[in-house]
Amino acid sequence: MEKSEISVNELVLIGVGGILGAGFFLASGIAIHTAGPIVILNYAVSAFIMSQVFYALSQMITHKPVEGTFRVYAEEILGDIGGFLSGWVYWTAGVFIMSSEVTASAIFTKYWFPEMPLWFFAFVYSILVIGINLMGTKNFGEIESWFSTIKIIALFIIVIVGILTIMGFFTKTPTVGIKNLYAYGGFAPHGIKGFLGAMLMSLIPFGGVEVVAMSAVKSKDPQKYAPIACKYIVFFLTILYISSITLLLMIIPWNHISIRESPFINLLAFTKIPFIASIMNFVILTAALTTMNGAMYGVTQVLYSLGQGRFAPTFLTKKTKRDVPIYALALSSFGLFLAVVLSYILPKNVYEYITSATGFIQFFNWIIILYTFIKYKPIMGYTSSSKKEWFTIILLVIVLFSSLLIPKQSIGFFGGTIILLSLFFLYYISKKLNLFDVW
Repeated sequence: MEKSEISVNELVLIGVGGILGAGFFLASGIAIHTAGPIVILNYAVSAFIMSQVFYALSQMITHKPVEGTFRVYAEEILGDIGGFLSGWVYWTAGVFIMSSEVTASAIFTKYWFPEMPLWFFAFVYSILVIGINLMGTKNFGEIESWFSTIKIIALFIIVIVGILTIMGFFTKTPTVGIKNLYAYGGFAPHGIKGFLGAMLMSLIPFGGVEVVAMSAVKSKDPQKYAPIACKYIVFFLTILYISSITLLLMIIPWNHISIRESPFINLLAFTKIPFIASIMNFVILTAALTTMNGAMYGVTQVLYSLGQGRFAPTFLTKKTKRDVPIYALALSSFGLFLAVVLSYILPKNVYEYITSATGFIQFFNWIIILYTFIKYKPIMGYTSSSKKEWFTIILLVIVLFSSLLIPKQSIGFFGGTIILLSLFFLYYISKKLNLFDVW
């Protein structure tokens, strides 16, 4: 069997690639429109939440590197229900992420080819992502690294352009500057309701830490590299996110930012560079494809782990010579092809609906991860208090319920709740029918 190992540099880039997706480039406009300039604080709080979940995962990996990572820890500490819910909740969220991202990728591509049907691009990108994952872990790391590099360079360019614009290199307009952060209704024009209403959309761009956790066990030295990758990724994304959002708001008044396109396209327009819209559209497309690719890797690994842990049929554990769980990949691919079918009928607002539901399910899983870490600490020999983990759990609960303040996001809240209740129901039915023993 082909032995594949991911270097620490690839692990960091995979982390950035899995986390930095279309959610930041697109959802940022929605978050800004909802909260106003105080959205900067939203991103700071979100960065804190992500860092705590990431820390919990890296510490458990350091203590016990295993394939399936967080799902295995949840089963060990919380029993069957922990392993079942953690795995299937993550798998469900991942399938939703892939469905929304492949649709978004198709929409971005239609910018250049408006006459082509949406389903065609959705189908092409679905085949592309499946093909990349069939190539194995090592190829996954290399390809994800290239995708991530493009996005990182793009964010650096955005920050540099923002700084130069404020210094007056591209425009002499008096509206540019720090006064934009308070001149249009104050720093928090929509008050506490706006701040809370923007929490879900500001946290979504930080989602994806689980992919790094699962990739870390394939690295050359998981116990050494996982904590290092955790620190670099958290620092890197926090600085880039907050700096780019702050510069954007200092250049373009928050109430002038559209929610129908990436606000960073408007920012780069100040440079007067030819084809700037196409360049930014390409970057956003790359972001969506990378997120989709990372999600496919993550859900395939979790489904493989569920098969190992009695919570799914054992045939899902069969691997190819390239160390790819072939049947787990095939089953996970249904989410992509479902998106191809839905691309016929998806209205414009469904992307936000799906994204909200995805965030609800994904961040519920973060609560499971943090609670597992709290219970796992004595086994690891930790004697420190768990106040920070409990505080983060409270913040996540606030994030989930704050989505009820925004009509479109509330649909995602109720949809996510129905999915979670359905998974609870499936667990108890499977337990009652002794399916876990049969599998």
